[in-house]
Amino acid sequence: MDQHAAPKAPPTKPATQDEIIQAIEALTHEDTERLEQVAKNRISRIGRRAANLRTEKDLFQEAMERILEGQRQWCPQNVQFVPFLVGVIWSIASEWAGHRKRNVETPEYAVTESQIAKDDEEGNPHSPFADLEDPNQHIEDQWIDADIEADRKALADEIERHFEQDENASYVLMGWQEGMDGPTIQKEFGFTEKTYRAIVRRIKRHSEKILKQHYE
Repeated sequence: MDQHAAPKAPPTKPATQDEIIQAIEALTHEDTERLEQVAKNRISRIGRRAANLRTEKDLFQEAMERILEGQRQWCPQNVQFVPFLVGVIWSIASEWAGHRKRNVETPEYAVTESQIAKDDEEGNPHSPFADLEDPNQHIEDQWIDADIEADRKALADEIERHFEQDENASYVLMGWQEGMDGPTIQKEFGFTEKTYRAIVRRIKRHSEKILKQHYE
């Protein structure tokens, strides 16, 4: 046995039910607002079809339930509760989007398609021109811009899917989309600068490959 070997770090333990409840009760108003905004952004990102008409409140509630039921385990030694909850929200939204993609022809989504064709997010009649907001821009230019935006979203979704099993990379992508810089992400998710840089290199390397394949 090497007497000079560094001692192994003690294994991390999942939080107990009481610890989870305490963490939930300790959420501030600002924490709750941020989490609800994250959920709203994810519903907007995956689309109402993928969410199967579920709302950001449904997504937030689903994340809480999975944590309380032990389906997602929070280890306080590794990450603070709010960033962990943000990650769970992202993961569930991606799961919903993946389920729709695999089952788009099933009756489960048939009602969703017909309903979305009629109503917008507030339940008002939806126009196919609703996303073309600039009245001063030529209609053909607006459609071109919409196509470009759709292509960018498809590419971003492809990159997210590639890293959905890579928890650390997902946290960094999530931080970028929330407008965080490197130091903020490191502090929020407990990364050292070295770890953060390694994650960024991994994301860039794989993203370049995805980008090349996307436009071939």
